[in-house]
Amino acid sequence: MQKTKSILVVGGYGAVGRYIVQHLHTLLPHSGIIIAGRSRDKAEAAAREFDSRVSAAQVDLTSQDSIATVFPTVSLVILNTEAGSENAARACIDHGISMISVAASVPVMQAIGNLDDMAKAANVALVTEVGLAPGLLNILAREVVTRLPDTRHLDLVVQLGLIGEHGPEAMNWTIARANEVERAVILDPPFPDVGRRVIPVDFVDRDKMRKDLGVETVASFLVILPRWTTTWVQRLAPYLVNRTGLLARLEPGLKALTKLTGMRENEMVLVVRARSGSKRETLRITGENQSRVTGIAAARTAERLMTMPPDGRTGTIGMADIVSLEDIMKDLERIGCSLA
Repeated sequence: MQKTKSILVVGGYGAVGRYIVQHLHTLLPHSGIIIAGRSRDKAEAAAREFDSRVSAAQVDLTSQDSIATVFPTVSLVILNTEAGSENAARACIDHGISMISVAASVPVMQAIGNLDDMAKAANVALVTEVGLAPGLLNILAREVVTRLPDTRHLDLVVQLGLIGEHGPEAMNWTIARANEVERAVILDPPFPDVGRRVIPVDFVDRDKMRKDLGVETVASFLVILPRWTTTWVQRLAPYLVNRTGLLARLEPGLKALTKLTGMRENEMVLVVRARSGSKRETLRITGENQSRVTGIAAARTAERLMTMPPDGRTGTIGMADIVSLEDIMKDLERIGCSLA
């Protein structure tokens, strides 16, 4: 299924992209890596941080000519961007190349999922649900259901710091999710160590997860850290969404406020709870730096894909189909994350 060429990382010079490249460089020491995006200058600057195995290219996923110039020269494409995802997936099928998408948008994942038959016919894999949420959240959900086989309900909670190394773009993503609902809600029954006031957010394709895992309901929620900010961020979201310049100006003040509360500015917590009557089973991952965790998840998925036998999984699949909880936790424990 794979060729002995380089891995193309589109969006490889952003906060997440740099971590993808860094961990690919470690996990796949015999593979070349091409950092790509619309800006050749930014790609070249990022590539200079590594050795000669890492190079740069300019790629515009909205341009078929641009795609046709670069894609045939690589063995795997990693998309750290949502724009042009379906174009890229179709191009990968045409050229017999597998692809990993780090997109967190359910409509984007569904659009790629609709290409399943075409991908299988071309003997390539299109991997979605890669990263933090979706991604690690899906792996936790699979594991918790195996521990409570008669699970009827799944509750998913993602707690993220509003600020940190991920920068204004990730802040805007969090705020955009908060802006999708009218108000925060009270979580009932509550989770231990999770604030009761949460924002309903579709981190995963809940209907697909419900069918895949054979449960009755899947609910997913966002908590913004520090927890007391959840309500006011949700209320201010209509005024802040898509205003990354304003968010960048607010970031120093928010960092100072975070320090006063004793919070770690990069803190993240993922919690999955399975319920069946009075029975409960809960798993959580805690750590810091959501950008780095996402980068590690993408790189480990790439390593699994590149080392699978030629008759390995094809079609549209999820990270949880090829990466186990044990494997990803070995990676995450090295950067201080823990599973409980």
